[in-house]
Amino acid sequence: MKKQLNSDTIRGSKEPTRMCIICRGRFSQNFLLRFQVKNGKVIRYENLGRSFYMCKNCIENDEKKVKKIVINKFRIKSKNIEEFGNILKELDTNG
Repeated sequence: MKKQLNSDTIRGSKEPTRMCIICRGRFSQNFLLRFQVKNGKVIRYENLGRSFYMCKNCIENDEKKVKKIVINKFRIKSKNIEEFGNILKELDTNG
């Protein structure tokens, strides 16, 4: 399980911290997975454009909640969210 950083640790730390859009926890950037919405589809970040982060714990523990939040936040169609589900399953198997 990844250690969540508290506000004191974040202020004194030189490593970048980001927020998971699912649990709203702040983590070191190394512990988060980065995604983006491109042409109405959620994909792994391609180094261009806006992106968002999700922690591995949220992805592994509650895929249904992840899909619901991503659909509501980014107005993704249900067909495209199934493709995102496949990406999440691939991440689980490949790491």
